Amino acid sequence: MALKLRLKPCERVVINGCVVQNENRRYTLTVSNFAQIIRGSDIMQEDEADTPVRRAYFVIQSMLLDPQAAEQYGSVVAGMMAKLYTAFMHPEMQDRIMQAMRNVSDRDYYKALACLRPVMAYEDGLLNAQRAPRDERIPETRVEA
Repeated sequence: MALKLRLKPCERVVINGCVVQNENRRYTLTVSNFAQIIRGSDIMQEDEADTPVRRAYFVIQSMLLDPQAAEQYGSVVAGMMAKLYTAFMHPEMQDRIMQAMRNVSDRDYYKALACLRPVMAYEDGLLNAQRAPRDERIPETRVEA
């Protein structure tokens, strides 16, 4: 089954490690066989990998972008995913982490990244809840005479 990519003007896409950029108009590109593909807008920069799930996403993305380095990252990502699985108690998030790991094992890195996107959103929600200001009561003060 062919994959149709509808590219926006000047949009970039990485196909099997090769960066392809569209011209100044919309274009549809058809990929007829399996290839490692990621849109430029889905690429995470290294400085954005600042949480455990984002770090795992970044490593898997690195495997997608650099097929030769994928072998060396395999054990690293397996350890990261195992830690994520035990850290998240939510069954749906655990299931997505397991799906991502299966996709990594199948070398379908884009699907692994897609499985981790909802986990990243869930993690962001948890972290934002922790950062929210707590009840800001005026602390009791003690005056000594």
